[in-house]
Amino acid sequence: MADARVEAHWLKAEERLAAAHDLVTFRRYEDAVSRAYYAAFHAATATLLSLGIESKTHGGLRALFALHVVRPGLVARGVGRSLEDLYDNRRRSDYEVATYFGEEDAESALALAEAFLAACRHVIGEGRAEP
Repeated sequence: MADARVEAHWLKAEERLAAAHDLVTFRRYEDAVSRAYYAAFHAATATLLSLGIESKTHGGLRALFALHVVRPGLVARGVGRSLEDLYDNRRRSDYEVATYFGEEDAESALALAEAFLAACRHVIGEGRAEP
């Protein structure tokens, strides 16, 4: 990755994904769901930055990712949908008191985040060393 910001966001994506895995181990499922979204958030940010596009908000990031990454077919539509799903789950886990996320929900969020990072890694390209 040529851009230091791309690399920094990619590192955060990987760290958030690792944290989500740790949180599942310790049965902190709602926090794992939240960290899974932030892994995807940072991966999406790195991807957009690698294309010369910057966003200032969560909503802007999701819209720009859809416009510049999903719509042109750089990733499958399902990848874009997973970013929306992860965001919605994060919002619900962080702010809705009556919402409960269990182990299956957290594992599902982890799987979505892992697939999202893999798709973003592909878009960012060969300049990215494999983990």
